[in-house]
Amino acid sequence: MAPLSTSASGEGFWGEATSTIDWCEENYAVTAYLAEFWNTLSNWLFLIPPLFGAFLTWENKLERRYTLAFLSLCVVGIGSVCFHATLLYEMQLLDELPMIYGTCVLIFSIWHCSYRPRNHNITLTLVLIVCCAMVTLVYLTVVNPLIFQWAYSFQVAALVLQSIMACRKHKGSKRLLTISLSSFAIGFIFWTIDNNYCSYVRDVRNALFPPIRPFTQLHAIWHTLAAIGSYYHILFSIDLRLRCLGRPTNLKLFWEWLPFVYPSKDSSAYDILPTVNHNAAIFLLLFGLIMKLLK
Repeated sequence: MAPLSTSASGEGFWGEATSTIDWCEENYAVTAYLAEFWNTLSNWLFLIPPLFGAFLTWENKLERRYTLAFLSLCVVGIGSVCFHATLLYEMQLLDELPMIYGTCVLIFSIWHCSYRPRNHNITLTLVLIVCCAMVTLVYLTVVNPLIFQWAYSFQVAALVLQSIMACRKHKGSKRLLTISLSSFAIGFIFWTIDNNYCSYVRDVRNALFPPIRPFTQLHAIWHTLAAIGSYYHILFSIDLRLRCLGRPTNLKLFWEWLPFVYPSKDSSAYDILPTVNHNAAIFLLLFGLIMKLLK
């Protein structure tokens, strides 16, 4: 576990850290108002793209589970901002518990990809609710971050396995799933390095030219890649659902920036990603809004 750290200038605006875990970014190193500056700012990808995604699911009359999935990412982003900005235990819970709940929404969406409209697996719904309640109760009773990490890891493993099986069975978009899983996996590698080799990461960071140092904030990179992976997983889930319903899909750019899966009127438009050409790359999600605003 990454060691607790304190700023050289003393205690910050939010006082002493009460969270059970702290990360490798030096506390209050940039400003006295944010405990972990870069870890806080890197959550913007959990906020802005999912908000647009929730709006687009509503506008295109997609099933509300996908609106809920995007909004769940927003809640995770808000919790993560609060946690990394303050390093308070209450804010840590606001960060971690929504990750458990949001992953259950993703599991539900993939599981129901081939169900008829308005036909739901009540048993699965109850199981997911009970699991969320049990994890919450145990985590609040036994204050140990490993409980959350193991529970979340189990959920992610189940989601990945189920997504791969559903993709093969229903001929889903392998490209969208590959982008999602690759982003998440690479991000997890950065998370692991940051969490287990903090002293080495800090030594490398301090030896670099100051403008380059933010790129060594590996937990912030994890936020970036996890947000991209989660966003693309919802796109994969929407595409899979539409295919199961016999509705062709097409990936287009909203506002010349944000990739989104639209139901297509063209019956031959099953291939996905060609419409995102020179105007966007796989990680346009990361830089596209900034580029758009600068035009």
